[in-house]
Amino acid sequence: MLQHIGSTLHLLGRLSDSIDLERYSPDYFRSQIPELGQLNVEDEAIGRSAIPLIDYIAQKGICTPCQSYAKCGKTGDARGMMDHLDRHDGEVIVRTCACDRYLEWQANKRIERWSEYSGARPSGEIYSFETFPVEQQRRFPGLYQTAVQFANHYTAGEAAKGIYIFGPPGVGKTHLMLSIVRRLEERRVPTIFVRTEVLFDKLRGLIGAGRDIEPVISAYCQVPVLAIDEFAQERASEFTLEKIFRIVSARFSAQLPTLFTSNYEPPAIYERASGDLSQLVDPLRSRILSMSRHGRLDGEDARLRNLELLDT
Repeated sequence: MLQHIGSTLHLLGRLSDSIDLERYSPDYFRSQIPELGQLNVEDEAIGRSAIPLIDYIAQKGICTPCQSYAKCGKTGDARGMMDHLDRHDGEVIVRTCACDRYLEWQANKRIERWSEYSGARPSGEIYSFETFPVEQQRRFPGLYQTAVQFANHYTAGEAAKGIYIFGPPGVGKTHLMLSIVRRLEERRVPTIFVRTEVLFDKLRGLIGAGRDIEPVISAYCQVPVLAIDEFAQERASEFTLEKIFRIVSARFSAQLPTLFTSNYEPPAIYERASGDLSQLVDPLRSRILSMSRHGRLDGEDARLRNLELLDT
């Protein structure tokens, strides 16, 4: 919103009887509003702006001590808004925009909304970069550093490639993905983590209950970072491929990063799908190859190390 202060001359005329214009001199406003010194405006322009500047001082008095949007001292449409001074054609103008506290509140609400679509995570060990096996860090430094770099520096809304992590079971694929997700969440970057079969179970459940699946699909399409665990390990069908293709295509077009873990390297995903489904599989593979950086993890199945054998 833009308020041209010079246009308030008629209002100043009506209210001049109730305002001590000598008190509200240009020198007074310059002393109360240091920003005026940066605008290089004449005293006459400041004088013509007395009423809006008085309001600006009052608004600033409310905003300066504010700690959160929930405790905003303003009412109505003014809640969450802050005024900023600018100069146009030699006159002082006020630009009104959302304040940082309101934007932070909005971001938190989006995070809460998107978190509803995240699936359950493995329990037990805390999955973080600090607990990721040192031997895997040393064996696959490129993949590990790429994951750390993305988790530490990605900004929501930024166009970026995702990461496709593939390899046999038990080598740390999900651990590395959850390390990325954990760090992104610590940095308040909206992220959804979901296993593929959970994604499709959720959609089938909604359909079975006669509910709309569009909000769920839209969330997966639009969330700044989507992490899909055990990708392409479910039995392919027209339903599953059509939905995953729609999600991947939307994120590919929007250049939103997607994280994948899979037992299959990208050219081999859904290789068991019937010929009738190839019209979806081929472009899906192509998009994933283009929208991701790829890293292989292999090694001993970590789950077998802790296997409790009854007889040896």
